[in-house]
Amino acid sequence: TQSAGSTTKSPELLARYCDALLRKGSKAVEETDLEEKFNQIMIVFNYIEDKDVYQKFYSKMLAKRLVGQLSASDDYEESMISKLKQACGFEYTSKLQRMFQDIGVSKTLLTEYEKYCENHSITDTADFSVMVLSSNSWPFSGSSNFVIPLELKSTFNSFTEFYTHRHNGRKLTWLHQHSKGELQTYFTTQKYILQVSTYQMVVLLLFNKVLTWTVERLQDETQIKSELLLQVILGLLKSKLLICTDINDDEIDEDFKESDIKTHYSIRLSTDFRSKKLRINLNVPLKSVEQKDIEGVHRTIDEDRKMVIQAAIVRIMKARQTLRHALLMQEVIQQLSSRFRPKIPVIKKCIDVLIEKEYLERQSNEKDVLRYLA
Repeated sequence: TQSAGSTTKSPELLARYCDALLRKGSKAVEETDLEEKFNQIMIVFNYIEDKDVYQKFYSKMLAKRLVGQLSASDDYEESMISKLKQACGFEYTSKLQRMFQDIGVSKTLLTEYEKYCENHSITDTADFSVMVLSSNSWPFSGSSNFVIPLELKSTFNSFTEFYTHRHNGRKLTWLHQHSKGELQTYFTTQKYILQVSTYQMVVLLLFNKVLTWTVERLQDETQIKSELLLQVILGLLKSKLLICTDINDDEIDEDFKESDIKTHYSIRLSTDFRSKKLRINLNVPLKSVEQKDIEGVHRTIDEDRKMVIQAAIVRIMKARQTLRHALLMQEVIQQLSSRFRPKIPVIKKCIDVLIEKEYLERQSNEKDVLRYLA
């Protein structure tokens, strides 16, 4: 199956199947069943050309399982990584293993932070847990910032102070898009626990100050990027927790999009909100956001491949010093075929880039011969 990008869809689908097996609530809960399914996955995996695509999606899904505490078992996770390591080597799984190490270190760090709060009589923090992740191992990009609400400020400040005091020179970057929390409603007859993203929390907490907000004022108050804020508002409108007083409820259907929300629209809490569940999970990504996420993964795969191809060319040319164009392309394909099959036009472009960067040059007397420049 072909995807929108330059790769097939098979590696992504296989990674998604693996993700479904490894999540809590998987139907294949028997250990013998899972091990058998892992072995079947590896048989299919060995036939996949684009092993780097599988790695990207597997890494992203593993990160979500670990951060969201959604893994059925650490033992199952380690078993699958072990099989991938056996098939592709240490380098292929090194970042996956580092993720596990970070989770273990974070548990110890959280215990130490709790002792720090106790010793310094810090009592005004929210009920809070944190994971500190090494930026070069996790497939997470930087976060979109916002004005931290007063209810969370002391927690953020005390942990930042604790961490920077312990690790002088290190910089913390908060990954708000992967953070979440719980709020309790007091405006409804029945009290509900709302499971929300950090951005949803920031918006909802504002209704403690003022009962009705325009979209424009929410933007000014939170400083959340417009595109992201509209996604948050759309999700809360569809959950029926918020009401837009400028449009009818029946207009907010499957086809209602972020672009349909205007800056002058007024938003308020729905005092008539009802739900059969007392714990309500509002932290569900919109389909449009998930699609952009997938497209982003494919873009990074294409960029990463160019860098891997360039590195292989430099490595080969450094060893050979001079080599014919056709032989160089043949060696590049041979070296990288265990991860993916590089396309010839892409290799040619990478050679041109390295000539521009003065890593290589063409022989003046033989144009199809390349020479390495030390």
